[in-house]
Formats: sequence, C-alpha cells, structure tokens
Amino acid sequence: MADYHFAAKLVCRSKGQSVVAAAAYRAGIILEDERLGKTFDYTRRRGVQHTEIRTPANTPEGMQDRARLWNTAEKVEKRKDSQIARSLDIALPHELSLGLNLELVRGFIDEQYVNRGMIADFAIHAPSRKGDIRNVHVHILLTTRELTPQGFGAKVRDWNDKKELLEWRKAWADHANRILEREGFEERIDHRSLSDQGIDREPTTHVGPNVNEMERRGIPTDKGEQNRQIKASNDNIDLLKNELAGIEERLAELKQQQAAERAGRMQRIQKTVRAADAIWEQSEPRQAQPPPEREPPAAARPPELIAPILELPAPTLGRHAQPEPPPAPPAPEPAPPAAQQPELPAPAMERRAEPPEPEHAEEPKPPAPLEQPELPPATPRRRSPSRYAELIGQQKYDERAKEDDQKQDSGREREKEEQERERKPDRDR
Repeated sequence: MADYHFAAKLVCRSKGQSVVAAAAYRAGIILEDERLGKTFDYTRRRGVQHTEIRTPANTPEGMQDRARLWNTAEKVEKRKDSQIARSLDIALPHELSLGLNLELVRGFIDEQYVNRGMIADFAIHAPSRKGDIRNVHVHILLTTRELTPQGFGAKVRDWNDKKELLEWRKAWADHANRILEREGFEERIDHRSLSDQGIDREPTTHVGPNVNEMERRGIPTDKGEQNRQIKASNDNIDLLKNELAGIEERLAELKQQQAAERAGRMQRIQKTVRAADAIWEQSEPRQAQPPPEREPPAAARPPELIAPILELPAPTLGRHAQPEPPPAPPAPEPAPPAAQQPELPAPAMERRAEPPEPEHAEEPKPPAPLEQPELPPATPRRRSPSRYAELIGQQKYDERAKEDDQKQDSGREREKEEQERERKPDRDR
C-alpha cells in the first residue's frame, strides 16, 4: 500500500545548519563550505539513486553547479538567523520503478516550484539495507529568493505561507495518484489527516535517520518506543474492528435466517387456512340443503288416505310374533224379519254447552319439590398412621412427659416440707 509522507522545514543558520552540508549529504558527494571553511564529505553514503538540479529559464550561468549554487545562497544571507533554503522530504510510491518515480518528481517540481522562480536540487534515495524496503523517498532543496540576471534578489515571503504548503501537499497527492492510476495500480494516497479521512487510527511520528540508526543498533529511543506503542494500539483497534465486523455479519445472517423462518411459518399457516377454507366451502352446500319433509301424523291426514291404511292386513311381527287368534264361530242366521216398521229419523244430537271461561284464569301452581332421600351420615375415613407417627409412639413421649411432671410435683412437695420444718421451733433446742 502506498504511503503518504510530505515534510517541509527550513534550513536555518540560527540552528547551526549549513545548506552546503545538507546538499552534500543528500547528493552523497564532497562539498566545501566557503563561509565556514569546512569540507563535508558524504561520498561513503549508499543508496543515492539519482541527483538533479532543476532551474527556471532565467537562471544565471553557473547555478546548475551544486557547489556554486549553495555557496552563493550562503553568501547572500547576512543575518545570523537567516533562512537559507527550504527542505522537503517526500515518500515515493514503492510500487513504481525508478524511471516512473523520476517522471513523477520532475513533473511535480517543474509545476509547483521551477515555474514560480525557484531552483530545486533533488536526490532520490533507496531504502537502507536493514530498513523498510518501502522507504523510497526524495529530498528536495529549494531556494528562498527570487532570481535576477545578476543572481539572487529579494526574499519571497509568500512562499512561507501555510496555504502554499497545503497546496503543495495536495498537488503531490494528485500527481502520484495520476501516475498510479495510469500504470494500473489500485493504491492511492491522501494528503488529508487520518481524522479528516474518518479513519479511527492514531498517527505515528517521523523518527528521522538518526533515530532509525540508533534503533537498528539496538539502542532504544523515546520516539521509537512511542511509535511501537502507537502501532500496538492501532493493531488492537483493528482487531476489535474485525471482531465487531464479524459479529455484525453474524447478526445480519441470524436476522435473515429468522426472517426466512418467519416467512416459512406464515406460508404454512396460509396454506393451512386455504385448505380449511376449501373444506368449509365443500361442506357448505350440503349444510344448505333443506331437511326432507316428514309425513304428517294420522290426525292430520285426509280421510281418503286413512281408509286404505285401515283395510291393510296387520303386519307380521317376525319369528317371535304371537299366533293369530282362531276364527270366530259363524254367527247364527238372523230370524225372519217381522213386520217392517218404518224407519225413524235419528234423533239429532244436542250440543252441550261449554262452560264459560273465567275472566281471570288462575295461574298454575308450581309443582311441589321432590323429596330427596335421606343419605346415611358419612363415616370419617381413618388414615393409617405414618412411619413418623409410629416412631414417635415408640419413643413414648407422653409417658416420659408424665414422669417428668410427677418428678417436678414430688420435688415441690419436698421443698414445702423443708420450708415448714424450718418454720416450726425445734423442741430439742
């Protein structure tokens, strides 16, 4: 993953710094500081992959030489607290090759610094043998004065504005991301802080080459220990975040499973309801059919229907039916008729007058309550004594209590006798 690092600081004479020494260290060469009369030899330095000086179009002759450039910058400054140059340390994408990193650095320097009148001296350094292989970086030294045909002119204070620094940081991220995207890399860098990016992680501090050298030798440092604690804290936070993400994923799965089970139960219930509705619909027509008409009782039948029924023979009762009665003897022949008497009309039957209904009919009396038979008294059911009761009976607690009462009574009687004996005078005295 590409790392973003963009550090800017000033080379100040008040801190005892020399821009000639800084240029010699970054380029890995030997340079002489004419103002101090010292020679700085860094030819034994390893890891310098490329050095180059980028100048504007109006640069005087001789400024492309590194020794002349920075000795001239030292001579122009007269104050003991002068700001001689600006130093930039920028991390390069380790995914890119040296040629692509050179293209990236040149394009950024020309756009942001050289086109605005600054001279830029840069050097690309490879990672150290015992350091992080991703630590590919570039050192850039920038002049702080404007250029004239005669040399350096007045100081440009606008270059010290913080807004300029923010613009440089953003421009570097844009240049690097364009190269990464063009070359087909998915990695990107962001110039914003972790809090501005919404990343819950504590940033580490830049330790520098001196602290790195001490740490490689096994000498513990405060900055190194602080970074180790920050990394451990960040690792713990990442672990907790991963566990939380796993828990949330499991919770989502459980919710989906519960929703699926609920949907299955609802489908089964709906299927059962539809089946019950179908059975009910099938049974409704049968229940809606009217009951068959029953034949009216004999009293309600018309006479023409009753006569045929009376002439039918009696039905047989089967195997257990009673025998038919013997036929009646023949009736005697009637006597010869006497003189025929005239038939008299049948007397008309008088209709009895029905008694009048009383005006106020008496209400029917309620039936007398039925007398219930007397039941014999219920005999209490005796329960067999429990084992606990048998054990208590074997101990004879009642007899013991009586004996204790008798002993107490006898003791009280003896005490009374002794008290009476003491009260009576002794005759022998």
